Amino acid sequence: MEVDVVEFLNRFSADDLAEKGVLRGTTLVLRNNSVLPLLNLMEQEKVTRLHAEDRGWHLTSGGDFANPLSAEAKAGPVADLENPGNVFNYQNTAINPHYNGGSSAEAGDGAAGSEDDEIAANLKFRFERDLQRNLRAKIEDLDPGLSIIDGGTERVVPAGKIDITAQDETGHIVVIELKAGTADLRAIGQILSYMGTVSDDPTQPVRGILIANDFHPKLEFAVKAVPNVSLVAYSIEFAFQPR
Repeated sequence: MEVDVVEFLNRFSADDLAEKGVLRGTTLVLRNNSVLPLLNLMEQEKVTRLHAEDRGWHLTSGGDFANPLSAEAKAGPVADLENPGNVFNYQNTAINPHYNGGSSAEAGDGAAGSEDDEIAANLKFRFERDLQRNLRAKIEDLDPGLSIIDGGTERVVPAGKIDITAQDETGHIVVIELKAGTADLRAIGQILSYMGTVSDDPTQPVRGILIANDFHPKLEFAVKAVPNVSLVAYSIEFAFQPR
């Protein structure tokens, strides 16, 4: 049975969840040590998957998660995480109905900074969603020969979630990754891991397109050694209409 995470946590009182170890501290956050108690509670309630689809977040009873806002690992088995707090990083204010304030370090479980960081992370997430929605509607502006082949939704692969999966006019699969702001060196590892999972045929070439507003110089140097990955910069234009 799959359940929305907010609906699931609302089945229990904050005191009950704190007693079970799901919520921690005076601000009732989901933290590192909350993952195992939450998995135990899912098993007790016969829930196989908790999700927040609008946030791209999920946790399965088998211990697999996805969290696009995580500062480090964004998807995979919880057992492989050095810091299990990546499961909840920057999500407490959205997926935890019992969260009652505090610093972003508490909401993000180890993320440094102030509450402004939490707001910035959420704005970044929403902007990337808007960017993806607009690109899907105008994929031909990126490359006239591209067609989307993921059914209109992010494709889930062992390495995480691919923003857009497309095919070019030669039949090659094209993995498209979107970044708000400046893409750093970690982005090349991310898109290469996605590219390595989309085709079972090692003879079928796979291209990658990394889209961002700007690129860190180290990333630009790294891409020079990977000819099947290209960088594309987006720009924002404002239109003003009298009301």
